[in-house]
Amino acid sequence: MRFIVIFVFFFGFFANASLAQEDEEIDFVIEFFDKLQPISFAENKEYCGYFGIDENDNYVATKPTKGEEDSCFADDPPEDFNYFASYHTHGAFSFDADSELPSSTDLGADISEEVDGYISTPGGRIWFNDSVEEIAILICGRNCTVSDDRYEADANPPVLNEYDIDLLLKRDEMMD
Repeated sequence: MRFIVIFVFFFGFFANASLAQEDEEIDFVIEFFDKLQPISFAENKEYCGYFGIDENDNYVATKPTKGEEDSCFADDPPEDFNYFASYHTHGAFSFDADSELPSSTDLGADISEEVDGYISTPGGRIWFNDSVEEIAILICGRNCTVSDDRYEADANPPVLNEYDIDLLLKRDEMMD
Protein backbone atom coordinates (compact mmCIF):
# COMPACT_ATOMS: atom_id res chain seq x y z
CA MET A 1 0.00 0.00 0.00
CA ARG A 2 2.85 2.39 0.86
CA PHE A 3 4.35 1.78 -2.61
CA ILE A 4 1.10 2.86 -4.29
CA VAL A 5 0.92 6.06 -2.25
CA ILE A 6 4.55 6.94 -3.08
CA PHE A 7 4.00 6.10 -6.76
CA VAL A 8 0.87 8.27 -6.94
CA PHE A 9 2.69 11.13 -5.17
CA PHE A 10 5.64 11.08 -7.59
CA PHE A 11 3.47 10.47 -10.66
CA GLY A 12 1.25 13.38 -9.65
CA PHE A 13 4.28 15.61 -9.11
CA PHE A 14 5.72 14.91 -12.55
CA ALA A 15 2.33 15.14 -14.25
CA ASN A 16 1.78 18.58 -12.71
CA ALA A 17 5.27 19.67 -13.76
CA SER A 18 4.49 18.89 -17.39
CA LEU A 19 1.08 20.60 -17.13
CA ALA A 20 2.80 23.83 -16.07
CA GLN A 21 4.60 23.99 -19.42
CA GLU A 22 1.42 23.15 -21.28
CA ASP A 23 -0.41 25.87 -19.34
CA GLU A 24 2.35 28.34 -20.24
CA GLU A 25 2.00 27.43 -23.91
CA ILE A 26 -1.78 27.76 -23.80
CA ASP A 27 -1.51 31.11 -21.99
CA PHE A 28 0.82 32.34 -24.74
CA VAL A 29 -1.60 31.15 -27.45
CA ILE A 30 -4.60 32.83 -25.80
CA GLU A 31 -2.71 36.11 -25.35
CA PHE A 32 -1.53 35.98 -28.97
CA PHE A 33 -5.04 35.37 -30.34
CA ASP A 34 -6.47 38.09 -28.05
CA LYS A 35 -4.38 40.60 -30.05
CA LEU A 36 -4.95 39.07 -33.51
CA GLN A 37 -8.68 38.29 -33.36
CA PRO A 38 -9.94 41.93 -33.53
CA ILE A 39 -7.90 42.52 -36.71
CA SER A 40 -9.17 39.28 -38.23
CA PHE A 41 -12.80 40.25 -37.44
CA ALA A 42 -12.49 43.83 -38.66
CA GLU A 43 -11.05 42.75 -42.02
CA ASN A 44 -12.97 39.44 -42.20
CA LYS A 45 -9.76 37.70 -43.19
CA GLU A 46 -7.93 34.70 -41.82
CA TYR A 47 -4.45 35.31 -40.47
CA CYS A 48 -1.87 32.56 -40.13
CA GLY A 49 1.71 31.75 -39.20
CA TYR A 50 3.77 29.63 -36.84
CA PHE A 51 4.44 29.44 -33.10
CA GLY A 52 7.94 28.63 -31.92
CA ILE A 53 10.50 28.77 -29.15
CA ASP A 54 13.33 31.31 -29.26
CA GLU A 55 16.94 30.89 -28.07
CA ASN A 56 15.88 31.96 -24.55
CA ASP A 57 13.12 29.31 -24.41
CA ASN A 58 10.38 31.94 -24.78
CA TYR A 59 7.27 31.37 -26.88
CA VAL A 60 7.25 33.46 -30.04
CA ALA A 61 5.23 33.74 -33.25
CA THR A 62 6.04 34.59 -36.82
CA LYS A 63 4.47 37.74 -38.22
CA PRO A 64 0.88 36.90 -39.22
CA THR A 65 0.24 36.41 -42.93
CA LYS A 66 -3.02 37.95 -44.13
CA GLY A 67 -5.16 35.43 -45.96
CA GLU A 68 -8.60 35.43 -47.52
CA GLU A 69 -12.08 35.20 -46.00
CA ASP A 70 -11.87 31.41 -45.72
CA SER A 71 -8.23 30.46 -46.30
CA CYS A 72 -4.70 31.40 -45.40
CA PHE A 73 -1.30 30.16 -46.53
CA ALA A 74 1.44 31.13 -44.09
CA ASP A 75 4.78 32.40 -45.27
CA ASP A 76 7.50 29.84 -44.60
CA PRO A 77 9.13 30.43 -41.23
CA PRO A 78 12.81 31.44 -41.22
CA GLU A 79 15.16 28.46 -41.46
CA ASP A 80 16.45 29.03 -37.91
CA PHE A 81 12.93 29.37 -36.45
CA ASN A 82 12.26 26.51 -34.02
CA TYR A 83 8.51 26.13 -34.63
CA PHE A 84 6.21 23.66 -32.91
CA ALA A 85 2.80 24.58 -34.35
CA SER A 86 0.99 26.49 -37.05
CA TYR A 87 -1.73 28.99 -36.15
CA HIS A 88 -4.63 30.67 -37.88
CA THR A 89 -7.77 32.64 -37.18
CA HIS A 90 -11.16 31.96 -38.76
CA GLY A 91 -12.07 35.57 -39.48
CA ALA A 92 -15.39 37.22 -38.68
CA PHE A 93 -18.64 35.44 -37.90
CA SER A 94 -20.77 34.47 -40.90
CA PHE A 95 -24.04 32.57 -41.08
CA ASP A 96 -22.62 30.91 -44.22
CA ALA A 97 -19.59 29.35 -42.53
CA ASP A 98 -19.22 26.64 -39.89
CA SER A 99 -16.22 28.42 -38.43
CA GLU A 100 -16.46 27.34 -34.78
CA LEU A 101 -14.26 24.32 -35.35
CA PRO A 102 -11.34 23.40 -37.60
CA SER A 103 -12.31 22.33 -41.09
CA SER A 104 -11.35 18.94 -42.45
CA THR A 105 -8.90 20.87 -44.65
CA ASP A 106 -7.36 22.56 -41.58
CA LEU A 107 -6.76 19.26 -39.83
CA GLY A 108 -5.65 17.52 -43.02
CA ALA A 109 -3.10 20.23 -43.77
CA ASP A 110 -1.54 20.00 -40.31
CA ILE A 111 -1.41 16.21 -40.56
CA SER A 112 0.24 16.30 -44.01
CA GLU A 113 2.73 18.98 -42.90
CA GLU A 114 3.41 16.94 -39.75
CA VAL A 115 2.98 20.00 -37.54
CA ASP A 116 0.44 20.64 -34.80
CA GLY A 117 -1.88 23.62 -35.21
CA TYR A 118 -3.88 26.15 -33.21
CA ILE A 119 -7.09 27.70 -34.58
CA SER A 120 -9.15 30.54 -33.08
CA THR A 121 -12.82 31.01 -33.94
CA PRO A 122 -15.28 33.93 -34.10
CA GLY A 123 -16.93 32.58 -30.94
CA GLY A 124 -13.63 32.86 -29.05
CA ARG A 125 -12.82 29.14 -29.01
CA ILE A 126 -9.30 27.79 -29.45
CA TRP A 127 -8.63 24.40 -31.04
CA PHE A 128 -5.49 22.28 -31.11
CA ASN A 129 -4.89 20.06 -34.15
CA ASP A 130 -2.78 17.13 -33.01
CA SER A 131 -0.96 16.00 -36.15
CA VAL A 132 0.24 12.72 -34.60
CA GLU A 133 -3.08 11.59 -33.14
CA GLU A 134 -4.86 13.13 -36.18
CA ILE A 135 -7.55 14.83 -34.09
CA ALA A 136 -8.74 18.35 -33.32
CA ILE A 137 -9.18 19.02 -29.60
CA LEU A 138 -11.05 21.96 -28.08
CA ILE A 139 -8.48 23.65 -25.82
CA CYS A 140 -10.82 26.27 -24.44
CA GLY A 141 -14.44 27.08 -25.16
CA ARG A 142 -16.63 30.04 -25.97
CA ASN A 143 -15.06 33.42 -25.07
CA CYS A 144 -11.72 31.87 -24.13
CA THR A 145 -10.20 34.52 -26.39
CA VAL A 146 -11.72 37.63 -27.96
CA SER A 147 -14.94 36.83 -29.80
CA ASP A 148 -16.74 38.60 -32.63
CA ASP A 149 -19.59 40.82 -31.35
CA ARG A 150 -21.73 39.53 -34.24
CA TYR A 151 -21.30 35.87 -33.23
CA GLU A 152 -24.60 33.94 -33.06
CA ALA A 153 -24.31 30.81 -30.89
CA ASP A 154 -27.37 29.14 -32.43
CA ALA A 155 -26.32 29.63 -36.07
CA ASN A 156 -24.66 26.20 -36.35
CA PRO A 157 -25.00 22.79 -34.71
CA PRO A 158 -23.46 22.31 -31.25
CA VAL A 159 -19.70 21.90 -31.07
CA LEU A 160 -18.12 18.70 -29.74
CA ASN A 161 -14.85 18.71 -27.78
CA GLU A 162 -12.94 16.53 -30.26
CA TYR A 163 -13.07 15.68 -33.96
CA ASP A 164 -11.18 13.43 -36.33
CA ILE A 165 -11.16 13.85 -40.13
CA ASP A 166 -14.19 11.58 -40.57
CA LEU A 167 -16.30 13.56 -38.09
CA LEU A 168 -15.25 16.84 -39.69
CA LEU A 169 -16.17 15.52 -43.15
CA LYS A 170 -19.57 14.38 -41.81
CA ARG A 171 -20.14 17.83 -40.36
CA ASP A 172 -19.20 19.38 -43.73
CA GLU A 173 -21.81 17.19 -45.42
CA MET A 174 -24.41 18.10 -42.81
CA MET A 175 -23.76 21.82 -43.38
CA ASP A 176 -24.10 21.60 -47.20
